[in-house]
Amino acid sequence: MRIMEAKMKFVLCIYTFIYLTYNVVFTLEGPCNLKSSVNISDGVILENGSILKEGVVYNLENQIDGPDGSKLGCICRIIPCIRKCCPLDEYLASKNCTPTDRPLIKANSSLNNYHILIGNGCEKPKRRILVDPTASKKLNSFVVRPDGMLYIPHTHEVYYDAENYCLDYIDNITEPKALTCVSNNKLISATNVVGMIISMPFLLATFLVYALLPDRNLHGTSLMCYVLTLFGAYLLLVIIQLHPQDIEDNLCITVAIFAFFFFMVSFFMMNVMSIDIWWTFSGLRGFSGSRKEKERKRFLLYSGYAWGVPLLMVAIVVPLTLNDNLSSEAWYNPGIARGQCWFYEGVPKLVFFYGPIAILLAANLILFIITAYKIKRVQMETAVLKREDSRRHNYENDKQRFNLYLKLMLAMGINWSMEIISWVVNLTIVRVPIEAWYFTDFLNAAYGVFIFFIFVFKKNIWRLLKKRYYMMMGKPNLAKTITMVDYSPPITGSGNNNKNGVVNKQIVDDTSTSEIA
Repeated sequence: MRIMEAKMKFVLCIYTFIYLTYNVVFTLEGPCNLKSSVNISDGVILENGSILKEGVVYNLENQIDGPDGSKLGCICRIIPCIRKCCPLDEYLASKNCTPTDRPLIKANSSLNNYHILIGNGCEKPKRRILVDPTASKKLNSFVVRPDGMLYIPHTHEVYYDAENYCLDYIDNITEPKALTCVSNNKLISATNVVGMIISMPFLLATFLVYALLPDRNLHGTSLMCYVLTLFGAYLLLVIIQLHPQDIEDNLCITVAIFAFFFFMVSFFMMNVMSIDIWWTFSGLRGFSGSRKEKERKRFLLYSGYAWGVPLLMVAIVVPLTLNDNLSSEAWYNPGIARGQCWFYEGVPKLVFFYGPIAILLAANLILFIITAYKIKRVQMETAVLKREDSRRHNYENDKQRFNLYLKLMLAMGINWSMEIISWVVNLTIVRVPIEAWYFTDFLNAAYGVFIFFIFVFKKNIWRLLKKRYYMMMGKPNLAKTITMVDYSPPITGSGNNNKNGVVNKQIVDDTSTSEIA
């Protein structure tokens, strides 16, 4: 209990430090930046240090020093600001500002209550996205509020300040349109990218190790599929994050769909491993045939489920994404390539991504609880002690495999539960600074390292790799010697079949694959 309390205090200290650091850093940045300020060097300096210019008083809290030594005023902290992409007498044509005589506002509108900022407020790694006027069935695809904030109804109640949008005519469009700045770390933070880059070699190494094992069974093959699809999902997300400016809409949709598919397959593969563990201890009759035939039939069944359901989900998401007539306000609109290479925030992300993940995690937890109960019940039955040694050894192997998958499931469940919790908190309760989630994001992304140490960093795996090496070098006798001498299966209970080491040899030859996973 004291250890748990100490761990909780440590975690709270870390989060407190991150939060305080965030506040200190952003306080040092000043009340505004250069692009949301005006030059007030030629203003009238008042006795209290304030500066008066064009009827606006800038007190000391709303003044900053420019890079050239000039005095700048934070106008948007005093008067609501809106931003125009080009100068007042110009408009956007082929992404360049061109002279025009068209007014920015309608005849019955007024800009007297706003200060107009000029220029593109987006800075790398942000990019500017056009608010699609055809994406909503409403007459107005955006609304400028009295406080200068841009409200876009069809993007699920997203608001932008004057630093993150601009208004202007675009090409031959007859109405002024809005361009919004989309932060590339909306999808994943830079810390998450670092974690995934660290994870990918470990995921690939886990796959290669199990591909080289001489005795690969159903559990090892399932694990290979799991780590390979997770590797693919991580790789695509890293590409999206590191090269956002180079991804066109069609490529954006393609990469996002494949990332979604690989993520779903990896989660369903984890569910398959949970189902297989439950099946092993359930007492249900399996397929007929030899051990290899049974495993092949079960693997085909599992693969149809783990790959088929995500494929069905993709078959639903793709038409919805490509449907131009679908209202962007619809809760079932994925929103891929609408400002980001991922799902819309809010209900769409819940329906298509976090919802299925939460259901699978809950199902895995239920299956593991049921399996743990069955294991405990079997251990308490005296009939277990009367079984043949080889059958009891198989039981011990299955229990060991259960413990490994339990660790894997707990790590996966905790990491992704924190991911979902952070998303829910940011969406519904309060906008927590993204830095506050760096630690959990990093652990979630670095999940591949944990997988490697659970399933690869084991003496038995290294022995099996050594056996593979000798087999590849044409030394099968040395391979058999390593298996029989270096590895002796744990035998419990009292039995008479273990005389002269006969049972040990039989178990190693018949059940060594159960030790892989």
